[in-house]
Amino acid sequence: MKCLLVIPRWSEQEFLTASTGRPYLDLLLNALGYADIRLLELDPETPFDPNEVPEEYNLVMIQGGSGGRLRRSILSNLGLSLGLDGEESDRLRVVGARPLHDADGEPVGFAVCRKGRLVMFCETGFWALRQEVQKAIFYFRQEDKLLSRFRPMHCWMVEGRCELADILPLLSEVEIPQVVLRQLPTGDTALLFPASMRSEEGRTLLQQALGEALYAMEPIALEDLVFQVLVEKQLTLAVAESCTAGLLAARLTSLAGSSAYFQAGYITYSNESKLLLGVTDSLLERYGAVSQEVALSMARGALRASDADLAVSITGIAGPGGGSAEKPVGTVHLAAVAKVGANLELKGFYLGSRDSVRLQASQTAMHLIRRVLGRSY
Repeated sequence: MKCLLVIPRWSEQEFLTASTGRPYLDLLLNALGYADIRLLELDPETPFDPNEVPEEYNLVMIQGGSGGRLRRSILSNLGLSLGLDGEESDRLRVVGARPLHDADGEPVGFAVCRKGRLVMFCETGFWALRQEVQKAIFYFRQEDKLLSRFRPMHCWMVEGRCELADILPLLSEVEIPQVVLRQLPTGDTALLFPASMRSEEGRTLLQQALGEALYAMEPIALEDLVFQVLVEKQLTLAVAESCTAGLLAARLTSLAGSSAYFQAGYITYSNESKLLLGVTDSLLERYGAVSQEVALSMARGALRASDADLAVSITGIAGPGGGSAEKPVGTVHLAAVAKVGANLELKGFYLGSRDSVRLQASQTAMHLIRRVLGRSY
């Protein structure tokens, strides 16, 4: 099945998080049976008629604002109108459509079925309404037989790059007939396989084989997962960053409520600034700023300075220059330390552009947080 995602031009913020929630929105739709997802960008004030979308698209998802010509044209072309939410409410809703509500219960979108096609409109990013999106898809599949032809998939999130050749022997052993791998820009892998797989034993064996690398059994951003665990365990966190220069802190605080756990962030970009966290001149001279020893010292310094429960650090060479034969561009050292329990250290090597190296390094740092949380608390 095919999906057309319609978004306002300039809405994607590729430097940090796409406003639509992609690529995690894509993974969710893949798991719901939409294997082919296409993107159409429109000017926010350009009218749009969902009826003119080719019939091959079973789902049309449109992201836009609460007003403007885009929303008005969609309502008009679908034969919908606005009305009051109820006798005791002055909120507006779309008459004749299923409402999509945000976390506060406010209607911020709608879903409607027209001639075997499901059309959704949302004033915000669809990823924030993923539970509402799933409910609407299942509701209309029950109501309209034309929408019932789908093959749901499991979607497991795996740390690091996973190649199909690496797990083929395992897949034959657990009798999974079809597996699709999606490589994510963060450096992780999404593993999709049919939800119709009958063998519970097979899924258990696969889960055991993946071990700690399997960090979620549904599409989810890692910062969401770390947020949930830290809040649930009532723990605080500090970060010390060099080559990522605040990217990790920005990702960890991108969610509302992150002040419950985020204690402090230190951007120690220069060698001199690293001294503020207790990294000594002798350590820098002997091992260099990009080293495991300095990463560990940065993490311990952030833990002391912030009085947080755990801290993570990153120091590396993001490029495009600054590398050497001993320490090429893409070399990154990371460390995570906790007041109690396990400390972890890791040397990573990442390929790609400067932004790609920084993004992958921040993802690895969050995995270190996840692993320390799992082992220590």
